[in-house]
Amino acid sequence: MLTFVEAASLAGDRAKQNDDALGFAGARAWVLDGATDLHDSPFSGAASDASWLAHFANARLHEAHAGDLRETVRWSCTAAAAAFARAAEGRNFARWQSPISSLLMVEETIDGAAGLDLGDCRIFALSGDGVAHIGGGPPDAADDEMALAAKQTDADKPLLQRSATIDMLRAMRAGLNRPGASWTLSLDPACADHARLWRFVLRRPAHLLLMTDGFAALVDRYQAYDAAGIVRAALGKGLQELGRELRAIETEDSNGARHPRFKRSDDATALLMRLT
Repeated sequence: MLTFVEAASLAGDRAKQNDDALGFAGARAWVLDGATDLHDSPFSGAASDASWLAHFANARLHEAHAGDLRETVRWSCTAAAAAFARAAEGRNFARWQSPISSLLMVEETIDGAAGLDLGDCRIFALSGDGVAHIGGGPPDAADDEMALAAKQTDADKPLLQRSATIDMLRAMRAGLNRPGASWTLSLDPACADHARLWRFVLRRPAHLLLMTDGFAALVDRYQAYDAAGIVRAALGKGLQELGRELRAIETEDSNGARHPRFKRSDDATALLMRLT
């Protein structure tokens, strides 16, 4: 049985909305990370199109908590595309303005768990025999962001207010969800065909920690924990304490000198589940 233990979702900036979402239903659990809008006026009428997509998909995943994982994603994206078109009222939008999100979803299997992911959410699982498993990715996404962030100039402005940075990110966003490119959850149902699938063989009781990349930074960017260590810390300290540790690291490195990044703090969501 897959059961809920604890969750935490921290806004990267409390002056703005949180673009993450999470959920669990039946034998499934998931996290979503809406990609920050690169335009000022949302087409959806929500606080951001990123938030709109993450929460729209979250609602659909609660409705469809059984059946094939890929088909669940396809159905959710088809519904999102129709709803977004209605909300946008026929306005044209550039490819880089179309909302996207990362998604990681896991479900119980006879011998452990199986999952699907698009984008850069992560899962760290700890089997009852102490073996750690890692899923989601790509695992080098944090390294790629650090390398790109470190190259940006015009140091008197925050990264996401620098014209060169925005132009670069818009070009990168426009290049996603195409044949031969990286895929995310999007308004294109074809993204379901490009989702990564994986399986974990787990001895019960086991624990599964699903995270958006903002929370997974404790492992992938800041190297405060390894895969097994962060699950054990979630069980021992709790997710709120891990959230405080995360923000303390980012506050100490507020200018990104040690850990180059596009935001001082990202939205950070974690969901801890127990498999018995």
